Amino acid sequence: MSRFLFATVPVPAHTRFPLPVAARLVERGHEVLWFASRRFHDDVARVGATPLPFRTTRDFDGARLLDEFPQLAGLRGPRAIGRAYADVFVGEAPRRVADLRAVLDETPVDALVSDALSYGVGLLGEALGVPSATFGDGPLVRAHGPTPAFGPGLRPLRGPLLAPASRLRNHAVRTASRRWVFAEAQERHDRLRRELGLARDGRDVLEASVSPLLHLQACGPSFEYPVPDLSPTVHWIGALRPDPPRWVPPAWWDEVRTSSRPVVHVTQGSIRHDMTELVVPALRALADEDVLVVVTTGGVSPTRLEAALGGPVPANARVCEFVPYDLLLPHADVCLTNGGYTGVTTALHHGVPLVQAGSTEEKAEIGARIRWSGVGVRIRATRPHPRRLRAAVRRVLRDPAFAAAAAGMGRELRAHDAAHEAADLLERLAGTGGPVTRAVTPARAR
Repeated sequence: MSRFLFATVPVPAHTRFPLPVAARLVERGHEVLWFASRRFHDDVARVGATPLPFRTTRDFDGARLLDEFPQLAGLRGPRAIGRAYADVFVGEAPRRVADLRAVLDETPVDALVSDALSYGVGLLGEALGVPSATFGDGPLVRAHGPTPAFGPGLRPLRGPLLAPASRLRNHAVRTASRRWVFAEAQERHDRLRRELGLARDGRDVLEASVSPLLHLQACGPSFEYPVPDLSPTVHWIGALRPDPPRWVPPAWWDEVRTSSRPVVHVTQGSIRHDMTELVVPALRALADEDVLVVVTTGGVSPTRLEAALGGPVPANARVCEFVPYDLLLPHADVCLTNGGYTGVTTALHHGVPLVQAGSTEEKAEIGARIRWSGVGVRIRATRPHPRRLRAAVRRVLRDPAFAAAAAGMGRELRAHDAAHEAADLLERLAGTGGPVTRAVTPARAR
């Protein structure tokens, strides 16, 4: 049997959604250690893994990001992305490396596994000769080739007549990104490589987030832009979905299960707790619509939501801090979301079309993919006006093309069992120590 060491940044989705992967490995008799925020140690232990605490790595727990990194306050768009990469993801890599080196000095492992934002893990593995894998619970990042540069949420330009313009646009945006958005993150990443005695590998800092030995991309190829030269070590595993949790349904749950009205699920995910961004506008937008609105607040109490709303929730709305996606989404007709990747891919797993409103973090990129793939409507606003939300929900409900596209995506994603497939691939990595490749097929034409 093998010993694996997982490492994840202290953000809920990045730690909780790979838990089933660790559970499958433990069930097969492997040992799993997990370098994680103390907030998630109970979750890690419940699947049979051994939680390891951060020592020098800063534990901002997702909810305390601005407490640890106040320089991020008020930043939006490319400036926010560049600062986050430089200070949080790449910036924490030296501390992450120091903590993990101390672990590995005492406890050898057969493979390292990290989310794509845990910079430094793969570099340490390279320096020590330990194979490493990454999993992608965010858009597949590309810094060259025909796909748009990561960050601003651009979509590919379709058609041969637009190919020259597409190349020029992509080159210009990538050049600007390298020089002004990611330059500091690149410098810090290259410096850490040198400090670990590694030669510069020439990869852009964004593409360096993907392991060259094994990368587990938590979606299907139809949700990503075509990549003709995609590495054969990138594997599509479908949506990362949690194992069924213990959950007591609220009194109104049967209304959802038997609703004759369209069900609209509204969520802001697990790290954005200001209900005035999307939930409050959505409740106002849909108050007079003939739909059943189901809001999950991600930990915000119904009382706090009503305070943000300035009164009781509308009669057609039901509110809960948490409902398991795999129970709720089979009954949903539309998912209205700020665009968190795991929530979006889980909705698509169930064939639910989307309305996405949000531009923080990497959400502009996710929104661009939603529009490009035809599975929903994108609104470029973190605080959208209720009128825009109402029009978008009506459009998705009335135009069958969105439901058809989402249904097709769902069939693609349901062909995978992410946890089992990831465990299979990680066993191959630990067993061989070398690249884990997939069968290469020609690029899709769109």
